[in-house]
Amino acid sequence: MIGWIVLILVILVVLAVVGLGWDTFFSGVQKGAEKISNLPEVKNLTDKAKSEFDNIVGNSTVDIIAIF
Repeated sequence: MIGWIVLILVILVVLAVVGLGWDTFFSGVQKGAEKISNLPEVKNLTDKAKSEFDNIVGNSTVDIIAIF
């Protein structure tokens, strides 16, 4: 089932690229990504992920330093 969905999505992307052209297609994708990244919910989620990652890396670094 998932294979069919992926196949359909690949076909749709190929048709969109052929129909619109590379420049138009990718500029549209870039504009959409910029709009999504400017949403407050996405910024909040990104900030939370960064802080959690920093905590994980910080804890790992402390553990490694304690070993030596």
